[in-house]
Amino acid sequence: MRIGNNLCNRFSSRYHHRRGLATIVTSAIMLSAVGIMGTTAVSWSNSNLVTHQEILSKSISDKTNKITEFITIENVWAGQDTMIPPPNKFLNVTLTNTGNIGLTVTEIKIDGITSKVTPITDGEIVPGRSYSTIIYYEWNTNDVLNVYVTTERDSIFRTQVFAE
Repeated sequence: MRIGNNLCNRFSSRYHHRRGLATIVTSAIMLSAVGIMGTTAVSWSNSNLVTHQEILSKSISDKTNKITEFITIENVWAGQDTMIPPPNKFLNVTLTNTGNIGLTVTEIKIDGITSKVTPITDGEIVPGRSYSTIIYYEWNTNDVLNVYVTTERDSIFRTQVFAE
């Protein structure tokens, strides 16, 4: 009978309390870890959503502005400056902003027998206003020239002129 009493003592209420306390502590640690991971996941997804929302909003705004910008290439004429030594031929390009938003011209490309890209640094044009610039380009009489105007939003406007 002694053996039975030892077994009974071994599984007495004192041992059961310790095992129950360990289960409670482990459960509390696991619940805390799950709570922290859940909070972290929600915070991360919220900040990720805000970032994507800002990118999408900017993209929509840029595309809408690109659609509404419009330039009329009004006057392109060829000239020659006799006061300076050759190469002294040029093209005068006049642009008018006929859209309803301001725009910035970033480059003008002349494409003929040769090609020349001219960066524009002062090409801000408000709606209804014009911008004119001189581009030195060695044209020949009766050349057909393509003039490409590029804006800051990567819109490209084109016209064709006849050098006389």
